[in-house]
Amino acid sequence: MKNSIKIIIILLFCGAPSRAASRKIRVVATIPELVDITQRVGGDLVEVEGLARGTEDIHQVVMRPRFVTKLNKADAVVYLGLSIEHAFLPGLLDVSVNPKMRQDPVTQGCIGPGCIDCSEGLSVLEKPDTLSRAQGEIHPQGNPHYNVDPNEGPRIARVIAAGLSRIDPAHQSEYGKNLKTYLAELAPKIIEWRRWVRPLRGLKAVSFHKDVCYLGRFTGLDFIDTLEFKPGIAPTPTHLAALIQVMKAQSIKLIVREQQYDPKVCQWLADQTGAKVASIGTMANAFPGTETFVKFSERNLKNILDAVGPKP
Repeated sequence: MKNSIKIIIILLFCGAPSRAASRKIRVVATIPELVDITQRVGGDLVEVEGLARGTEDIHQVVMRPRFVTKLNKADAVVYLGLSIEHAFLPGLLDVSVNPKMRQDPVTQGCIGPGCIDCSEGLSVLEKPDTLSRAQGEIHPQGNPHYNVDPNEGPRIARVIAAGLSRIDPAHQSEYGKNLKTYLAELAPKIIEWRRWVRPLRGLKAVSFHKDVCYLGRFTGLDFIDTLEFKPGIAPTPTHLAALIQVMKAQSIKLIVREQQYDPKVCQWLADQTGAKVASIGTMANAFPGTETFVKFSERNLKNILDAVGPKP
């Protein structure tokens, strides 16, 4: 009888997984598409919560009290980096009491074992030669809007998989399997999208904000100017008048309006130049039904192609 009791006790302590071992990894992701990709790579091993809404301007996201609660409980934070989350992430890290992630007092970036920076390995575009307030709101490390480039999806997924494996090495093989499955789904989509955008190669366009260089790299669109006078500085009458002349002289017939920016001024410019307006999201969930990276990327490309229309 005593031996039977001993066996039961051994099985209870050694054979059954502990609560700590079975607990899901808690992850906070700054934007909706990072929530999606993290969930795909992490699978049943992770619990992912987001911060910014897709309909917001990421440069103006307000740091809400519930953000602090989420971060304090998290094992990891997944973010775009390159200072794009400057409106909320540095302050959030500063007030957080989570030792796994904290604000770097020098760079204001994230430091600690729980930081997963998705800009790792990125070929950064538009790095400024000089830093000056006169240039508007520029990003000192380069343009951070790489999430609008469909081709960046696989690299982002690999960075997240590596980060989760570092934090939770016991499940590295599972993260690797989930990554392989996700990449296998992305690969044919990206091939299809590249075929879609062939008619866009070399077409000139303008955007509202200076956030489309990576989208231009994928589509072949040549973005020659912005409606904003300078990054973060609203359009001025003088700048718009000059832009009209440039668009007419170069026969520019496409205006790309990021969903969060004023549609009226874009439509006014279109009326003055005969251009068409294509609305895109700068984050997933900017439009209904675009909650994943795939749906977000696909909707953006379709909206641009619909605006351009069939080639003459």
